[in-house]
Amino acid sequence: MMGLLLILAVVVVLAVLFAGPALHKITLLQRRRRMAFVERYSPRRIWRRARRKPMFEVDLPTVRDFILTLQLSLSLAETLAGALQQAARQFGDRGAFGQRLTTRVRSQLQVEPEAVIRALAEDFNSEPLVDLADRLDLAHEGGLSLGEAVNATLDDIEEQIRIDVEKEIERAPVMLTIPMIIGVFFSALALLGFPLLVVMFRSMTQTTTGGS
Repeated sequence: MMGLLLILAVVVVLAVLFAGPALHKITLLQRRRRMAFVERYSPRRIWRRARRKPMFEVDLPTVRDFILTLQLSLSLAETLAGALQQAARQFGDRGAFGQRLTTRVRSQLQVEPEAVIRALAEDFNSEPLVDLADRLDLAHEGGLSLGEAVNATLDDIEEQIRIDVEKEIERAPVMLTIPMIIGVFFSALALLGFPLLVVMFRSMTQTTTGGS
């Protein structure tokens, strides 16, 4: 009996010594997640993003390819810094995005790799890049791995691209119908109007001839 009580006492002491800091870290992480969520969807931030015009333009497929490059590099046991360097080499000739990526990697990679993603998000006002930056911050705090952060963002982008494609497919019949209607209308107008013009021309010619 005394041995069992001693074991329980040791377990309680160990729990207090080791579980306390772990629970504190988990609490801070959860609080950070809640604050990041609230801040991300706060009316002020949404309004500021809506009003702010991006310095550069980038399409969603390019962002997807960039994050896919990060995913592949991380799957090969690369660090985030190494993945960003690989992406900068691969996207160097991809217009404004490649130029800004190369510039950000050169100027901010040594300070903090996550800062490169956040700076790109600000340059292009890109919601997917903002999501990736937020998830990388969580990964830095130990909430999830870098691979999970990148994979989750890539899944979101793929879903958004799929939705955009479906919208374009739904709009296609309408966009094709309008030119068809216009073409048929003007064709019918030309077919009906030409005989009328001929009749009017003949009438004017006969009137002129008769008057002479």
